[in-house]
Amino acid sequence: MSVAEPAARVENGRLNPGYVKLDLFCRGLRIDPAVQLADGQQPVRMRSGLGSGLELRLPGADRVHVNAPVLETFAQRSPYVLVPFARGRGSPGLALEHEGRFLTEVLVPPRPRFLDRRTSRGRPMGSIGVIQGTYLGVYFGPTCSNWKAPERDICRFCSVGDNVASGDESTDKTIEDVVETALAARDELGITFVHVNGGFDDRGAYLERYVPLVRALRRRTGLLVGLQIPPLPSASAYEELARTGVENVSLCFELWDEDRFCDVCPGKARRSPLSSFREALGWCVRDGGFDTVNGELIAGLESVESSRAAVDWLVDLGAIPTICVFRPVLGTPLEGQEPPSTEALAPLFAHAWHRTIARGLPVGIAPGIHVSIVLTPEEWRWLVPPAERQRHRLPRLRLAALRAAYRTLHRARRVMPRQYGVG
Repeated sequence: MSVAEPAARVENGRLNPGYVKLDLFCRGLRIDPAVQLADGQQPVRMRSGLGSGLELRLPGADRVHVNAPVLETFAQRSPYVLVPFARGRGSPGLALEHEGRFLTEVLVPPRPRFLDRRTSRGRPMGSIGVIQGTYLGVYFGPTCSNWKAPERDICRFCSVGDNVASGDESTDKTIEDVVETALAARDELGITFVHVNGGFDDRGAYLERYVPLVRALRRRTGLLVGLQIPPLPSASAYEELARTGVENVSLCFELWDEDRFCDVCPGKARRSPLSSFREALGWCVRDGGFDTVNGELIAGLESVESSRAAVDWLVDLGAIPTICVFRPVLGTPLEGQEPPSTEALAPLFAHAWHRTIARGLPVGIAPGIHVSIVLTPEEWRWLVPPAERQRHRLPRLRLAALRAAYRTLHRARRVMPRQYGVG
């Protein structure tokens, strides 16, 4: 039996968008001085402090969005360069070059107009949420307690506290601010999903803070809502959360190796040990009643074998892995560390695709969601050797039928949000 050729940047003369997206995460992007970006298109810090790149969209029907690292040190050595490009009849555009050769035309999306509007309280909507690909991300609640004195035992890859200090992120957000911003994003961009996250709060009261917010978003916008917060204390807490109408819950345990987890995330390990994330994920899958459950890990901060073990555990549980690629963001304790290599991570994503599809997990069922800060499960298939992409035929057919049914349900929710908002 011959070994299938691995995925490559270009296959049979066509761009492999998933490989290029992963390669940009791992190697970054330089911008030619001749490129003139419009106001609002420059690289900015993303919410949660996990990224700081330039938003790009690769060509093709897949609509692959990527937040390409630009500001970090490693990106200054990148073989990828964003250059001016003349389309037909001389109309200006932008292209990616790789090692001095044309690779593909790309689009830098314009800054959404709603971000420059203000809520009824006078807060800039750009400080309430951010567009990450095609959905709205909102950090809600006080700055993560890991950033607070005297310990200030932050996760060593995170810069969320710096975002707040710089004014890029506001913690003074009300439910009305978030709802108005979500409505503005929906009306201008046609978004379908709002993802809300929050850090640790030593005062607790997670349900008291997030249940009213999710209910308001579901009832007043008709949008799908995802929530990512620290582990709750019981299965009944997740049952209560599910009754708000939240479709997706995700938990960020980041690292599977216990010693590495404690080293990289000291405050998180002290406030919520790795075992509590595993227990909470089990509750969400078995008792929560959510449409989808995700467990988030960061590839590149521990061995690939350890990340692979995390993927296997999540899939066997019935949760969908979210695999972030480590980015040494400026201003973090790990800013001088090198990112992982594409060659090391591609097999991990290929393995994750095979496992999730074969298991029949509901990946990609929500309509209209294209994520720029991570590779989605639909994009993992581009890291699978070409000869293997047609495997799992029956699970893929079932998944296609599930996606169609979910889109129909979402249209009904948009028309009648109150009826579908809460139980």
